[in-house]
Amino acid sequence: MSAVLLGCAVLGCCLGAAVLAGPSRRRLRPAPAAAGEPGPVRRLRARLLRDPAAEAAEWPALLRRLAALLEAGRSPAAAFEAAGPLAAATATARHVGGLCTAVAAAARLGLTVSAALAAAPAPALGRHDLDRRAVAATAELALCWDVAERTGAPLTQLLGGLAGALEAEIDAEAARTSALAGPRSTVRILAWLPVLGLGLGTLMGADPLVTLLTTPWGLAALVAGAALTAAGRVWTRALIVRAEAVEAR
Repeated sequence: MSAVLLGCAVLGCCLGAAVLAGPSRRRLRPAPAAAGEPGPVRRLRARLLRDPAAEAAEWPALLRRLAALLEAGRSPAAAFEAAGPLAAATATARHVGGLCTAVAAAARLGLTVSAALAAAPAPALGRHDLDRRAVAATAELALCWDVAERTGAPLTQLLGGLAGALEAEIDAEAARTSALAGPRSTVRILAWLPVLGLGLGTLMGADPLVTLLTTPWGLAALVAGAALTAAGRVWTRALIVRAEAVEAR
């Protein structure tokens, strides 16, 4: 009996560690691809281990590079050509690089930068939050350029202010994610506890599945437990969404 309890305790500890490690594992940077690794496997590895915060930081970095290049006397076309990221290791970096190339080509043809940015293709980065940020950052960059073209406002200051605002937004989002990581992990652990209890009962020889599926009281307990678990999940999800909305204000 002690060996069975010890095994269940070890299983529970492993399950808890795996669930708690989930949020941090998603923030890891992509590991270097092994030599000869197939393309689909490499893309799957990059998608699982991608860092949304680092990808979002590509936008303020682009704005600061543009501001520095324009302040140094570069033309808009030359500034966009030189502002593209040197290493397009992520989907966001590739999108930023393609955007810079397209805007530079349009500026060399005599089109306005604001019009070229407004006509930029929609991003397809594989994540809704990154797509939303890319669309918003491109629209705000186009608005800054349009204001500077119409009013003569200092463009470098506008770009620097926009970069600071984007960095503050990214920091606030990271703080919200860290604050809500604990409640999300707790919800996952509580969701797996009934399964762990069934496994423990089976190892102890009680055969809880037969009791749950073949007796009236067992069926009633199963239905009530499933309903309460679903209600708890919905309620907890609503609390997390409300907390995210409060933190975002």
